Amino acid sequence: MYKLIIVDDEEEIRDGLSDLIDWAGLGFTVVKKLQDGGEAIRYLEEHEADAVLTDIKMTFASGIDLARHIHTRKLPLKVVILSGFQEFALAREAIRYNVVHYLTKPTDLDEVAAVFRSIKTELDEEKREREEAQLQSQHIKMLKPLLMEQFFFNLLSGGAFSQSPGELKDRLAHMGLPADPAEGRCCLLSVAWTGAASREQDGRRSEERRAISVAIAKEQEQIHYTCVHLESGRFLIIGHALAPLPALEFQKRVERHFLHNQGALLSLLGVSIRLEQLQVYASLLEMLEEYRRPAAETEDEPQREEPAVADKERERIIIRQAKQYIAEHFEMELTLADVSRHVGLNPVYFSRLFKQETGKTYSDYCTDIRMNKAMDYLKDPKYKVYEVGFLVGYKNTKYFHKLFKRQTGLTPSEYRDRL
Repeated sequence: MYKLIIVDDEEEIRDGLSDLIDWAGLGFTVVKKLQDGGEAIRYLEEHEADAVLTDIKMTFASGIDLARHIHTRKLPLKVVILSGFQEFALAREAIRYNVVHYLTKPTDLDEVAAVFRSIKTELDEEKREREEAQLQSQHIKMLKPLLMEQFFFNLLSGGAFSQSPGELKDRLAHMGLPADPAEGRCCLLSVAWTGAASREQDGRRSEERRAISVAIAKEQEQIHYTCVHLESGRFLIIGHALAPLPALEFQKRVERHFLHNQGALLSLLGVSIRLEQLQVYASLLEMLEEYRRPAAETEDEPQREEPAVADKERERIIIRQAKQYIAEHFEMELTLADVSRHVGLNPVYFSRLFKQETGKTYSDYCTDIRMNKAMDYLKDPKYKVYEVGFLVGYKNTKYFHKLFKRQTGLTPSEYRDRL
């Protein structure tokens, strides 16, 4: 049922129009009867309606005032005006405000019914168009990650898209990326993923692969990310800044977004994604030129500084990943092999890299984390001293006390007493 309000300063006319017409049969329900255009305006500020049947002349605010308000506010209502013969000039003015029909008094109820049958048809058609537009919008939204992936896959392969920068900019805009390929920082992340899907049927594997795409192919902090699959278990992530960003800020945002996705995918899908390489470029064009360059050509060139810098930054990201993993699992029996496996490095190389980046051995770093957390627990009287060791990952209470005293110069009990 469409919602109708009736506005007339004569109660008999309001009631007659409401009671003598089979509104339900016409597809309408009268939600309000009002005696003035001002009341109708106030009502519409707080309530929705689909149609208005109003007298043209009323004591305070006229039907023209009401139609003007609806037109100015762009309210999606159909307005029908009742007017006397002598008010024809006013009725013509109402046309300026998109009044769909005007009826002369005395009112012919059959004519009113015919007008509202016509309005019902219009409303049905508009509703159908809105629903189709909404479905199309949802369809496009669902397809966009797929279209983006295919578009950038072709870009990277140098296949169908060898456009000039201007043509490429137009294509990006068409894909919903209003970015200049010659400006705006760009990054390329080589990522590997493993999880339950790799041991299950192809259908589930495809579903999980698509989940990864949806999780990563989106805009985050003014950077649009696109996931491009290369082969089973490996894909690229292209990050393209939609606004100018300093190099360091751009890199921090990329790292933050990757770490967020890494944790989310692991907890929600049981899928582990591991960063193999991160490279930052001044623009999308620079990235494409570098990526498309034939392998033989790059082998002949002397080693440049940029790859070394990129490798260094990748190592720093790996250590940040390791620190985050330790912070989230310190209460477990967390071995060096566990953490190195999580970040995808050989344990020996990881141990050396961790010491180089943090200035501490893996064991000392974990001990520091656990002892600092133990001190936090000891500040809270609800935890017993003997419980704290278990809470920070030590099943052997004596060993925990020994480490705590070595770290702080006090036993846990002495530390709490000092507090």
